[in-house]
Amino acid sequence: MNTTTVICTDNDKKSAADILEKKDRKLVVVLSNTTIKITLHKDTPHDAVYIGRLHGMEFTSTGE
Repeated sequence: MNTTTVICTDNDKKSAADILEKKDRKLVVVLSNTTIKITLHKDTPHDAVYIGRLHGMEFTSTGE
């Protein structure tokens, strides 16, 4: 399974995540060793990072 790094912009913590789905504007990941699923989006396919929110916190990932 492909993995990526997800960063919580609220506290700058980085976590490894398994990629479940990756498209031009959508990235779905599960944080490693958890059942926490995060869906992140890009405004345009040319944006550098995917951005998502969960439980009032913002997360980013490059998807790589």
